[in-house]
Amino acid sequence: MPAAAQQVWVPSRFNLAVDLPRQRKAVLNTFTGALVVIGTQFWQRHLVPGCEFPSLQDKSAENLELLQSQGLLVSKDVDELDLVRVRYLSEYFRDSRLSVTLVPTLACNLSCSYCFEGNAQSLSPVRAWTEERENQVVQHIAKAASGKRVLEVCWFGGEPLLCLKTISRISSLLIPACEQAGMEYSATLVTNGTLLNREAVAVLEKCRLNYIQVTVDIPTSEKRDWRGGGTIDAVLDNLAFAAGKIPVNLRINMVRDDPAEFERLYDALVQRKLHQQLKKFNFAYVFAPECGPLGCHFAAMPYPTFTQVNTRERRRAKMLGLPVDEGCQPQAIGCLATKRHGMVIGPDALLYKCPQDVGLPGRSYGSISGDSTPAPPNLANLVPWLMYDWLQYEDCAQCPALPGCGGGCPHVQRFQPKEFKNMEYCECFLQMLRERIRDRALANPGSQSGALHVVPGTAPKAGVTA
Repeated sequence: MPAAAQQVWVPSRFNLAVDLPRQRKAVLNTFTGALVVIGTQFWQRHLVPGCEFPSLQDKSAENLELLQSQGLLVSKDVDELDLVRVRYLSEYFRDSRLSVTLVPTLACNLSCSYCFEGNAQSLSPVRAWTEERENQVVQHIAKAASGKRVLEVCWFGGEPLLCLKTISRISSLLIPACEQAGMEYSATLVTNGTLLNREAVAVLEKCRLNYIQVTVDIPTSEKRDWRGGGTIDAVLDNLAFAAGKIPVNLRINMVRDDPAEFERLYDALVQRKLHQQLKKFNFAYVFAPECGPLGCHFAAMPYPTFTQVNTRERRRAKMLGLPVDEGCQPQAIGCLATKRHGMVIGPDALLYKCPQDVGLPGRSYGSISGDSTPAPPNLANLVPWLMYDWLQYEDCAQCPALPGCGGGCPHVQRFQPKEFKNMEYCECFLQMLRERIRDRALANPGSQSGALHVVPGTAPKAGVTA
């Protein structure tokens, strides 16, 4: 019997290295999520592109085997882009779950200049689903969820809390149905927080929400009601109560830089003890949407500026004890819009793949109408989402951050393809990722020595290396 071919090991194409003090490097593998700290000389000998090891059996065998187990060294015979594709397809073909985004209304009690549904809102008068429509929604979900093990529901809008009764009633039907079918049920809700009062929280506690995501803005004056009044104090007062009942994630939409506004927001959070109560705290970039409000002249913050402000404010927020998202882990599934098991149901009872298309009937792929013989899906609108491929863009295929970025937002790539280049997204994403790698490495006490060290909490799960 011929001897097995000897494997040759090479540095992963998904290693991203950052300089640290005292001749050290922090190296993140964006595919496995493993973060290691090593000496610069060791990195030069073993992880610089072009290195090859016909065997791990040498004086550095223990360290090399550790690097291989973390995914920083891979077999030369394996195309790592294939590993990315396998992970993506494994999730794509997974039939165990159904993820449904429910948009009962596009109406909103605020008027934000950058709202990506602003134009559609003008075409969607304020109205709630009727009880008949709610039953149709439940029936459609029940049919689509047949044979699944998990049902994931996300309440979205518009402002979904304008339809609190709908949320309560549909939840009261779905939860026992899942229990009876032996299915796991989870739900989330995205809101501006203005209507998240004590009465709403009491209702939502019964809706089995895993968490509520609340968005506020910098500057806070961006989120005003229709009369021009400010909302931030009322929202934070609501959160101070809600966070004690339901896990709350707070997202800060950065419209423009304003250090004084950040300072006031942090003071208000600490004053209400929200730095101790929030589940997660993160910052987000906003840009001129494809279907923004009519007459919108929104001027987005330049993305390079956002990159700098994001790094600065993440560090300040962490010092205050806010639960800042580390943001260094690989994307396991990419965007839900590109998956077979994801759907969005709009207030018009039409089916969409992406929430950004809700209210634009020309982009729907079907309907939940109660007809006994429903119309066939609009494949021209459905198939491009299902065939979406991270690797179709050459720049993405060559980027070491691909598993952490997933090629960016598929909706922007499809309908605003020049947006990424205009805002220098790729260069800035890499810069932000490097800053997060550096911060996480330096925050770990075990990373201070020159020895090879795996930062706790970043080791890959079994089966993700090859």
